[in-house]
Amino acid sequence: MIYIIGAGPAGLATGLFLLNKGYEVKIFEKNEKIRSTACGEGCDAASLSILPFNSLPYIARKVHGVKCVYENMHFYARMDGVVLDRQKWLEGMVSEFRTRGGEIEFGAKIKKIDDKYIYVNDRKIEYEICIGADGCCSVAKEYFGNKYEYKVGCQYEIEFDAEDKNFLEIYFDRKFSNYYAWIFPKKESANVGVIGKFSQLDKFLEAMKIKERIIKKEAGMIPCSFAPRISDKKVALIGDAAAITNPFSLGGISPAIRAAKILADNIENLENYGREIKKHPMRNPILLKGRKVLERINDKEIEELFRCVNGKDISEIKYGDFISLLKRPRLALKAYYIAQALLHSLKWGW
Repeated sequence: MIYIIGAGPAGLATGLFLLNKGYEVKIFEKNEKIRSTACGEGCDAASLSILPFNSLPYIARKVHGVKCVYENMHFYARMDGVVLDRQKWLEGMVSEFRTRGGEIEFGAKIKKIDDKYIYVNDRKIEYEICIGADGCCSVAKEYFGNKYEYKVGCQYEIEFDAEDKNFLEIYFDRKFSNYYAWIFPKKESANVGVIGKFSQLDKFLEAMKIKERIIKKEAGMIPCSFAPRISDKKVALIGDAAAITNPFSLGGISPAIRAAKILADNIENLENYGREIKKHPMRNPILLKGRKVLERINDKEIEELFRCVNGKDISEIKYGDFISLLKRPRLALKAYYIAQALLHSLKWGW
């Protein structure tokens, strides 16, 4: 029996991959029922297609990629993407997991794990393989003593006429966030959020003249650094518990799906799973570099960069568009790092 801690996207995806390979799997979930945590719900279609589960019924909106915005300027980065109804998607995966023979125990609070036992509620269970997929506040990650960097995202789901919105919209303006704000369209609503505080989100809503009814309010931590260690011979971490997010885009669904497949393929050699993750393109240092550059850039620099590419698709952008930066080599270098991180994200999971 393989034990998984946590029935979020990473835990359920791993469980489905393992069932496909013929393993017996049991998931411990601390909540009494499936509950989606704070999430923009965006995902690239290529990553979603890897999952051994039909996600089509749970797609709230298909999008053409990412629209990056600064004030009245913008550029596009195209990809086939989706915005999920994450709660129903998770519920659907639970049903599929059980149908295929997997077990889920709800209300199972994990107190700790050691090299022999999982301590769940008032009992301990001896294990051979344990997978920690229990999110940012992971108990399992304490097994390795990992410490991560985090950012905080605040989001409202808002009644919204998103008929004319066909992109994941990302807004770069330091009035609202020291990183970015977003509008992700769904069917009859949109996820609107900021990396930052609710007071900043309220300012963003006011600036965007969004006055519709707020359906849901949520906030959460997002790991944005690479974990030093995620596996040994018996224990492996995945998802937010392993800081397996895109540290540039801060997306977590796509990296979790890709990592789940790698984990299932290496379930007989968990140490190799850790090595495979570390050398995978989704762990390319350009993603960290791009984030660090982007979070330190100021509004004046952002405005200058957007003037170079305003109205264009990223695939159409040429070096000549940045000729005005010849006298600003430092800003040109920043543009290079941000562009490389963005292009890498589009290829390997937003």
